[in-house]
Amino acid sequence: MKRKIFATSGCLLLLMMGSQHSAQKINFKSHELSSNGYLRTGFGWSDGGQMVNFITPDNMHKFRMGNEANHYAELQFNYRYKNKDSVNLYEVTYMMAKFIPFGSDHYKQFPETTQLYGKINKVVKNANIWVGKRYYDRRNVEMLDYFWINSAQNSQIGIGLENYQIENSGNMNLAFMRFKYGNNDSHSYVTDFRYLDIPVSGHSKVNLLGQYSVKTEDDITNIPKSTGYAVGGWWTYSKKTISNTSTLIFRKGSSITESTYSGKTISENIGNKIMYNLDKASSIDVINNFVYDDQRRHAIQASLTYQYSDFGGGNIVENEIIIDNKVSKNLFSVGFRYLYYINKHFNLALEAGNDYMKNNRSGVEGSLQKVTFSPQVSWDYGYYSRPVLRPFITYAHWSDSFVGNTGVSDFNTRLINKNNGISFGLQLEVWW
Repeated sequence: MKRKIFATSGCLLLLMMGSQHSAQKINFKSHELSSNGYLRTGFGWSDGGQMVNFITPDNMHKFRMGNEANHYAELQFNYRYKNKDSVNLYEVTYMMAKFIPFGSDHYKQFPETTQLYGKINKVVKNANIWVGKRYYDRRNVEMLDYFWINSAQNSQIGIGLENYQIENSGNMNLAFMRFKYGNNDSHSYVTDFRYLDIPVSGHSKVNLLGQYSVKTEDDITNIPKSTGYAVGGWWTYSKKTISNTSTLIFRKGSSITESTYSGKTISENIGNKIMYNLDKASSIDVINNFVYDDQRRHAIQASLTYQYSDFGGGNIVENEIIIDNKVSKNLFSVGFRYLYYINKHFNLALEAGNDYMKNNRSGVEGSLQKVTFSPQVSWDYGYYSRPVLRPFITYAHWSDSFVGNTGVSDFNTRLINKNNGISFGLQLEVWW
């Protein structure tokens, strides 16, 4: 199966290379059809077995290069109708996606529909109205695949007004999303307001976020209704070879999400055990993402992330006795990826990172260090240039408290009693 996937990926690589400088569009009078997508695939081994991920317990992200034991693809189709003045009036977007962990047979399942929405453009002051299921203005740290804002993914449906222009003062966006949980009648609703691109100087802007959410009562699991909110913002700086984003976000109650790949409210229960009291739970995220790229000799991305989570209560033993007053979790991550350009088609890449985790509920505390080297074959200069082919070797070391939970998968348990491991393999990554 691995050979089939990678052979197909090689063909796709050739197709993508041949189309890098040609428009992915088909035009017929007032109608336009285009496509875009993403693909990563490859193969690898860890300690002589199926490749595994090196990630700390309870973490929401990891340093990616040489540390993605999966295949993943997205394919999106976009239809646009244009009037005589070449203004896009109507759009329909459909996207499907597929995630396959190394060693699994998930390839037998049909891809998931991840986006299907329509849009009417420039209704008022260049603002657009959209409705449907979509990824809504996601923001991430690419090196970590860490989506620190992802309000709409996995929603049932949403509706919004985006890009409402404020003269010389940025634009405003308002969205409303509905989520469904399992096969019962529990739902959550999120109102998301953003004021974006407020100019501070010629090279920097400020962006503001406000959310309000409600999760309905769940009669099956006896979870009561909860509410929540999120407030925060991020500052962006961009000038020639440098870009930087600094972020601060506070979340309360039902605005705490289950993962960075979903806008759903985190579950209060795991099994029959209460993990969160959403009436009191909160979290705070501090993120800084820096990129330098001269597109001739050097490029580097450096990131720092910190999250503090308050579970909203203490540990409870089986007889419902509270044995402490407060449970919290700390996650801290710092690292970089450096590229040294040999020429436009070849560069040397080094990624190193340290992740720290302390969970007062599980009593686990420790850190993981990971370093990866890859001589990359790329289409062009540029840190974000794709497609790229990465032969890699990765070494990771983790605390003894993580042994048995780090560097293992359903398809490889060879590192279950170890606190370090080595992976090597080949990865192809394409977006277009």
